[in-house]
Amino acid sequence: MMKRKPFAQLFFFAIFALAANVGNAANAAGADRYVPVCVDMKGYQAEAECFSHQLDLKEAQFKKYYLAAQKQDIKIYGGNAEELAESQQMWEQYLRKHCDYLYSREQGTARIRDSAECRLRLYDERIDEIWISYLRYFGSAEPVLRDPRK
Repeated sequence: MMKRKPFAQLFFFAIFALAANVGNAANAAGADRYVPVCVDMKGYQAEAECFSHQLDLKEAQFKKYYLAAQKQDIKIYGGNAEELAESQQMWEQYLRKHCDYLYSREQGTARIRDSAECRLRLYDERIDEIWISYLRYFGSAEPVLRDPRK
């Protein structure tokens, strides 16, 4: 049986610790990205209108990235984007289940805020994932669309 040398153990521990810190930093950066909207609104109606407008903007941004991803999938991989469409249907089902649950568990106007903020966060995450998976290239090539996090 071969003995491991202390240096090798320290080296692998250091690499593991570094990788864990990089992952935590990326998660923290993603969490910081979401900035609450529609704060300090004057009344329930103004807040509801603000969230409706913000969701319309976010859905338009999502559609732009999603349609570009479909085109790239067909263009580069010769596919018909069925896998993307299927994963999108599953994601939409998750969005509805999760955010609708937040709506149903609250009372009063808090339910609108919680549900809308949930949808905005999940749309941001989905847009990021689509950009990473379909619209950017490794190396120096320009992405199809700009990084949505910037």
